[in-house]
Amino acid sequence: MLTVKEVKKFQEFLLNSWPAEQYFFLNGWILRFNKGVTYRANSVFPIYYTGDSKQIEDDIEIVEKAYKLHGLPSIFTMHEYFEPEDLDITLKNRGYLEVDHTNALLALIDEIPISKINSNFNYEISDVRNEAFSGLLARFTQRNNAQQEIIDEIVNRLILPKKCFVLAKKQNETVGTLMGVLNPYGYVYIADLFVIPEYRRNGIATSLMVKIIIDWAILNRAKYVWLQVEVENNHAMKLYKKLGMKKAYSYYYLRKDL
Repeated sequence: MLTVKEVKKFQEFLLNSWPAEQYFFLNGWILRFNKGVTYRANSVFPIYYTGDSKQIEDDIEIVEKAYKLHGLPSIFTMHEYFEPEDLDITLKNRGYLEVDHTNALLALIDEIPISKINSNFNYEISDVRNEAFSGLLARFTQRNNAQQEIIDEIVNRLILPKKCFVLAKKQNETVGTLMGVLNPYGYVYIADLFVIPEYRRNGIATSLMVKIIIDWAILNRAKYVWLQVEVENNHAMKLYKKLGMKKAYSYYYLRKDL
């Protein structure tokens, strides 16, 4: 498990790898707004708190009013370390509920076993999130075309971190996706790893991971791979465990509909 300092560092990595449209800073808390698409881009990151115990209720009121003005629920991203230390109790007393418990997994690139890539499929790497990438996710996941367009906007804001997108194809059909974001400290963040149902159990997800490591991450001098997976996603956890990834920290969201 990571130390307090390390968890706060990863929270900053996460903020930079998924930049929101609008920010507001409140006594150290970082409020993010992004048209309601993804909890991560529309929640409060309580990494630091510079207020005092007398201000906390007032600051939560400000948070709730701000999200209500955007037509959004009030959501706090609760990593293992947050400030102030009793924030979770205060929020639950105000009616906030826990949702989406998630583990962050981490591995040294040098220690990830490089499996054989399934050569029955073609793999394309690009620095652009194209229509084939977004379109596949819009058809097979919970986010529709309009929401995928908002995610495209998020990705287009990525300037300092390097980014790449991998497609798995069977002839001209796109069957799998993977996104990688590399920050200046050598950490590759993995997102949007998806294979359409009828092509699963063909090693495509593993092949996508191996492809991005060999043909992009190592070439860009990356040292670590990390990602986030919901605790209940047993299938994904099995894959990542096979790749040698281990839990670094966990988090959940506290949500209140206003």
